[in-house]
Amino acid sequence: MLVKSVSIGELLYDVFPDGERLGGAPSNFAYHLESQGGASSLVSAVGDDPRGTSAIDSLRESGVDVGGVTTVADKPTGSVVVELKDGHPSYDIIQDVAWDHIDLTADTASSAREADLLCWGTLGQRSCRSLQAHRQLFDLVPDTCLRVCDINFRMHFHSEEVVVDSLKRADLLKLNDEEVQKLRGYVGGFAQNREFLRELRHRFEIQTIVLTLGSAGCRVSAHNTDFKAPGLEVDVVNTVGSGDAFTAAFVMKMLNGADLWDCARHANRVGAYVATQDSGMPTMPDEYRVVH
Repeated sequence: MLVKSVSIGELLYDVFPDGERLGGAPSNFAYHLESQGGASSLVSAVGDDPRGTSAIDSLRESGVDVGGVTTVADKPTGSVVVELKDGHPSYDIIQDVAWDHIDLTADTASSAREADLLCWGTLGQRSCRSLQAHRQLFDLVPDTCLRVCDINFRMHFHSEEVVVDSLKRADLLKLNDEEVQKLRGYVGGFAQNREFLRELRHRFEIQTIVLTLGSAGCRVSAHNTDFKAPGLEVDVVNTVGSGDAFTAAFVMKMLNGADLWDCARHANRVGAYVATQDSGMPTMPDEYRVVH
């Protein structure tokens, strides 16, 4: 099945001590959904600057539809200063940049109305303008569209209003072992992950929740099933983007008819591979694709 995907949110450059790399969770997701054999459209914004031009060119070359990426003349392309410790990142996210000023285009509206899949996060909703763009997009996608929220708590750029609204809209929720602790601070609930995820599903009517656990794999909570799929031990180089790759791999497998166990195993493999690379958007070998 050719999965038509729309993702919305931040498009930016991760600035590492040894150089900068294209990133942003929704952008990483769009890249990896495309590399899995889907058809990705990205909704975001860049500045009228060399970084913005390079970002659009790079994504276009990878096959991502960038018709929904606007140019904001008086704001810079987004950037994040990333520090790595044992391959794991901490972030200093620059404020009032282009992706804080997302507007929907005619191309976006057209893609949204045909979408099989919509993916968003919480960081991309930090400004009023981009929050409004998210909510406009939510209203454009068809009822049959799978709505995927990949929570990304970064610095102080999250609020109870945005988090709860996103939970209410999601069919599938993905979060990691750090984010699940912060989420409890907003919504309360059981201390044990298994019970907490089950409670979340019922409270917010979420069909499937996937909790990633690093090298330990992931936990999947859905109707009539709850399991942990084992991870892979790899030599971690850089985990930036590996969670987004995981999400793209999981939903691509799901929308192509696989059961949740196979989705989890495939996503674990893809996420682990990306963690061994020094880029959130590495070239992916064919063996990791769902649709060849």
